[in-house]
Amino acid sequence: MTESILLSQLQDNILWLTMNQPDNLNSLGFDLVAALRKDFDEAARNDKVRVVVLTGEGRGFCAGADLKTMTRHYAPGEPDVLDCIVALFDELRCFPKPVIAAVNGIAAAGGTELMLCCDLIYAARSAKVGDAHCNYGIVPGGGGAAILPRILPAPVAKYLLFTGELMPAETLAHYGLFNAVVDDDQLLDQVGAVANVIASKSPIGLRRTKQVANEALDKTTADAILHERLMSRDQFRSRDYQEGLKAFLEKRKPDFHGY
Repeated sequence: MTESILLSQLQDNILWLTMNQPDNLNSLGFDLVAALRKDFDEAARNDKVRVVVLTGEGRGFCAGADLKTMTRHYAPGEPDVLDCIVALFDELRCFPKPVIAAVNGIAAAGGTELMLCCDLIYAARSAKVGDAHCNYGIVPGGGGAAILPRILPAPVAKYLLFTGELMPAETLAHYGLFNAVVDDDQLLDQVGAVANVIASKSPIGLRRTKQVANEALDKTTADAILHERLMSRDQFRSRDYQEGLKAFLEKRKPDFHGY
């Protein structure tokens, strides 16, 4: 029996997804992309899932697109692997629940773009991150050149984009790319602890908060604040809001249900 290319484990409302192609640094081919899209789609509709953690097996988080698939002949109108990868990234950016990247090793090109689709990013101390598109005459198509300069200082982002070099996680942490860089053997424990904290919060409250935060950068400040107020008012009508208020008055932890 062939071992799955994507390992999935639901534990305490946390869905752990592990890309399991260590021999090719978890490169994104048709099968892995399809598996990721399927599992994220199911997770979005599963009330038992409150947080998703994405990581990789072996020495790579994800090395980007599997370039071997790009040499294949495609029939007219047939989506190529890049079409499928971009669709995955678009879906991840709109995913309604918190997603944490646990960057266990190399993240390059599309692997870096995949990492940037996540809400929180934790990296192992040995991890290296960069954008290798230029090494192969490729222009980023999954958000690398569009998003990196929004997170990193422009000269740092452009250095990654123009040189194709991989930089140590600790170096990039100085520029705010990661929530934390931790010892390799502590990465999953650290991420699990954070995921447990998030999983204890109101699912519907987090979904609304994430939507406001994600859309704020594309709105004027006034429009973003208005959006936030509308979401806040909607939350007042939820059972989770009533439970949170009651728990506060009774000096106990709330028991949220997501509605």
